[in-house]
Amino acid sequence: MTAGVLRHPIIHRALAMLLGAIFIYASIEKIVYPQEFARIVYHYQLVGPNQALGFVPANAVAFTLPWIEALCGSLLLVGFWRREAAILCALMLVVFIVAVSSAMARGIDIANCGCFSVKGGRSASGWLIAGDLGMLLAALFLAFWPVAETRVERSAALSPRPTPSA
Repeated sequence: MTAGVLRHPIIHRALAMLLGAIFIYASIEKIVYPQEFARIVYHYQLVGPNQALGFVPANAVAFTLPWIEALCGSLLLVGFWRREAAILCALMLVVFIVAVSSAMARGIDIANCGCFSVKGGRSASGWLIAGDLGMLLAALFLAFWPVAETRVERSAALSPRPTPSA
């Protein structure tokens, strides 16, 4: 019974809309204030700035990541390429989890994770990772848990198809 409920198209649609709205909301301030978001990316010390890499990789991440979040969120919200957008969201969430875990393991104090706000937000913590894991599970559910066929789809599949006349 539970598996049938979880496969219902309305559950998938609602979860996709929720996850899409979260990703769109998360992208807004980062798009509006890319310099501030770049400073947050610098604090993680994963893609620069340093002598070997310079500022370019960190700036590229800070500029492109919010647009990818907005695109994936929009696709989830409107229902186009839902599975592909959910997979991309899942990959981003894995990267976010690794970045926060890496900063915590290296003793880097991240006062603002940059998740939803560039002006002040949550610090890097286990609670942040737990929230990202929850969203990761939702994204994986959307990507890999099949939606049940509706009655209309089942009847269309069973009805005889007309053969073309010569």
